[in-house]
Amino acid sequence: MKRSFFLCLIAIFVFIVGKAQTFPTDTLAVLQIAQEEGLSQLGASSLQFDKQGYLWAGTQNGLNRFNGYQMKVWLSDINNSGFPDDHIRGMHYQQDTLWMTTNTHSLCAYLLKENRFIHFSKELDFEKNPFVKYSYAISATPNNQIIIGTAGHCILYDRNQRIFDILPVPQILENDFVTDIQHFKKNHYLIGTNASGLYILDIQHKTIEQTPILRSFQNNLVDALYKLDNGDILVGTANGMYLLADNLKTLHKIGQRNVRSIHRWDEEHLLIGGKNENFLLAEDFTWRKLVFVNHDGKELTSDILAYQEDVQGGKWLGTETRGILYYHPNQMKFTSKRIQAANAPKQDFISTFNFLRDGNDLWMATEFGFVKHPLTSDRYKLYRTDLLEYTLTKDARGTIWAGGFEQGLLRYDRQKDKFASIPLPFLDKDIIQITPISSDSIWIHTWSSGIYSMHTGTLKMQPVKLLGKELVRSRTSLVDRQGNIWIGSDEGLYQVKKNRNVKYYDSLSNERVFAIAEDLRGKIWIGTAKGVNQVDPKTGITTHYTQQTGLPNDFIYGLLVDQKNNVWMSTNYGISMFNQYTAIFKNYTEDDGLQNNEFNGKAAYQDSLGYFYFGGMNGFNVFHPDSIPMNTHTGKTHIENVLLFGRPIQENILYTDTLTFSHDQNVITFDFVNLNYLWSKKNRYQFILEGFDKEWRPITRDRSTTYTNLAPGTYTFKVRGSNNELIWGDIDEMTIIIRSPWYATLPFRVGLILLISALVVGGFSYKTYQQKLTNRRLLQMVNERTEELSETNKVLHESLSLTQQQKDNITFLMQELNHRVKNNLQLITSLIDIQSFQIDNQLIQKKLRTLQARVFTVSRIHDLLNLSDNDKGVSIKSFINNLTADLITFSGQKIYFHSNISDLVLPSNKLTYLGLILNELIINSIKHAFKQEQEHKEIHVSLAESGNNITIQYSDNGVGFDKSRPFTDDHKGMGLMRLLIKELKGTMDIEVSNGSIFTIKLPKT
Repeated sequence: MKRSFFLCLIAIFVFIVGKAQTFPTDTLAVLQIAQEEGLSQLGASSLQFDKQGYLWAGTQNGLNRFNGYQMKVWLSDINNSGFPDDHIRGMHYQQDTLWMTTNTHSLCAYLLKENRFIHFSKELDFEKNPFVKYSYAISATPNNQIIIGTAGHCILYDRNQRIFDILPVPQILENDFVTDIQHFKKNHYLIGTNASGLYILDIQHKTIEQTPILRSFQNNLVDALYKLDNGDILVGTANGMYLLADNLKTLHKIGQRNVRSIHRWDEEHLLIGGKNENFLLAEDFTWRKLVFVNHDGKELTSDILAYQEDVQGGKWLGTETRGILYYHPNQMKFTSKRIQAANAPKQDFISTFNFLRDGNDLWMATEFGFVKHPLTSDRYKLYRTDLLEYTLTKDARGTIWAGGFEQGLLRYDRQKDKFASIPLPFLDKDIIQITPISSDSIWIHTWSSGIYSMHTGTLKMQPVKLLGKELVRSRTSLVDRQGNIWIGSDEGLYQVKKNRNVKYYDSLSNERVFAIAEDLRGKIWIGTAKGVNQVDPKTGITTHYTQQTGLPNDFIYGLLVDQKNNVWMSTNYGISMFNQYTAIFKNYTEDDGLQNNEFNGKAAYQDSLGYFYFGGMNGFNVFHPDSIPMNTHTGKTHIENVLLFGRPIQENILYTDTLTFSHDQNVITFDFVNLNYLWSKKNRYQFILEGFDKEWRPITRDRSTTYTNLAPGTYTFKVRGSNNELIWGDIDEMTIIIRSPWYATLPFRVGLILLISALVVGGFSYKTYQQKLTNRRLLQMVNERTEELSETNKVLHESLSLTQQQKDNITFLMQELNHRVKNNLQLITSLIDIQSFQIDNQLIQKKLRTLQARVFTVSRIHDLLNLSDNDKGVSIKSFINNLTADLITFSGQKIYFHSNISDLVLPSNKLTYLGLILNELIINSIKHAFKQEQEHKEIHVSLAESGNNITIQYSDNGVGFDKSRPFTDDHKGMGLMRLLIKELKGTMDIEVSNGSIFTIKLPKT
């Protein structure tokens, strides 16, 4: 009676408030998974998880499997894959099989372990039963049966006996179909339809019937059925939400909105998917509107059709037009705040720099003035100055001091609730840091005028010099637990000890210091423009940490230390936490809820309760280090794919533990994944190929690795993955066998050894036999040849005597020939000389003298070659020295000759060319280089060996060679030289420097 009264009150309440339909609203930030991740179609009508941890999504255009990064898609291809219809309406996963209801092929299934699709077109006989092709809803029973809702019918499939029973829905309207199936008591299921109302399916007796109360849903689209813990059934329709209570005997309307799906959200709420709107329904049937936005704040409006929750509490929503939405309560580790002040110049956000907590008030220095924010409310009061305020501090007496750029020094008056300006004895109005030193003294740090010590009572100031100079831009400071003062500036780090001795640290990774903090062990941490540094005050040792060692960015703005001695730092790319015990950085970004990836200088503060404050361009974050949610679920790691020479192999890798390849299939790629879906892009991996790698490879975010030129053998590839917290999960492994080539197998080698042994033994026996036969023939041949040799020896002796006589005759003839050649050359020289006396033309005389010199050169070359053993070659050193001396003597001029020639032996055929080249060089110097009035004339010749080449350098101290006209009539000798050098396959370079320098490079052979 009380229950019915309560339901009546709900119905009255719904009727009254349903008119206005105003609901309180919750907004959730979700991750959208759509085409960018490879989703085949944005309408995700069904979702399922398999035992491996993969998410499966059925759409109107394909079956999708998601691994946290990308979708793998199956499309219909009945010829190759056996997948007849990729328009999927419903799915159910059970016993490693994914069951699907499809648009035109009724029930299909994908067998994950066998990597194949099956369908039941023949069993269901579509020609006889065409209506069962169009299937919609699917549900499984405890006794291993599957219920399929189709057009006008329900199908029962017994998995044990593999039998189908087709049951018509009685009195169903034409073209109507089953929309949803919900179990409500043993062997009984509630069947929803598109327009014919609700029915009860008895799977034991295989009957379908309709009661009057269920018939009341006729002409009302039933989209969703959900069984409550007390056994009541929620019915979601196009006309609102209904409650079937008292074992389907009473009906109450509890909502006016169109309901398309109902799912359990948490222990206290149901998720109600409506028409472009969604709600949370509490146990007392109160409604709250649920709005989904992406991480950019854009609202994602769509109908929710499917829902699944993963093992780590993540909620997956299949929508009609937005793809898949993913929400996790711990997706945002941080909450951002923005200053909202009525008198602020802009309302979107105010950039924050310095913090100070005073009781329950949080003071902030901002770009427009100082802000006071009561931590127990959302109110902000802006003390507007329109100046960039930069620093806040509180002295030992509780007085708040402040400063900024162009602001000067300010003191907060609590009674008047305003800031008062303090007169300064210097012109610099840029106050960038205030350091409490004692109970009555503070240090004022300026931008360009150094540091001043001020008595807080008398306001008297005096300059503070460090190591005899004014320190400018000292934007940060720290008084450690020992009473030492640490000051950071653009000029580095200074330590002012209690005895006022000053120490400068020159070992930082960068001189520009932005933050200083002291950890629980007394180590000093320094944030710079190039990483963070740890300084040990006792030893003076400095340790550097940069982006290469794990920082997200090298520019450090702020440093804080928590009660576990972890060091927190704000950077130009998020916040990083350094665990000193594990030496591992954990990095957080805007995706984790930070105000922005970029933070501001001085905008890092820790209050007395241990809360951290970090500020930036888009607001600020407040959190306690111990309250950050930790994801302890690691997810399963799988080897997803193996590629051979970059192409996937035709194996079901997820269910394969061993692969075998031939010896020439030795370039193998492994693809792997960790199925931690909470910020999967932060997952990390480590792997090893045992038998090839000596140790685990370094931690990486890459999900693929390739091994090349693997030798035959047995290998084990192991991979492990971590979640976004760098907590490592279990190892997945696969054995790789690379077979040896047939000629390297053990049977072949054993057979080859036996064959070789048999051949050796047989060959030796055969050789012994043949040797005996050979010995007999040889003995006979020796006797015969002995007689022949005796006769031949006699003939040879006679022939030798005749040969010696002929050799003596040839020697005599060669001597006579050389003598006649020499005489003829001398005769030619004399004739040229006589002819020159008879000719008055100076040009002709000049050419005759050149010809005479060349004939003389040929004569001298002939003499020098006859003096040596031509078969062994000629010494080039003596050849050049002798020939040059003779040519200078022949010229009749006083010329000094210097040489530096390696003692090499060259063939005589090359020396003829070399002698003619040398002749042309000397003639060129005599005719063109040396003037008549020049007193001191020098010629230098050097020759050096370099590898397979020789380099000859000839120089004189004459007027220098004119390169602009090397081939005039007066320089035909240059053309001859180039021809000779080309014949020797060499090169020549000419340089003019205090004369002419000719460099000739020739091959030795």
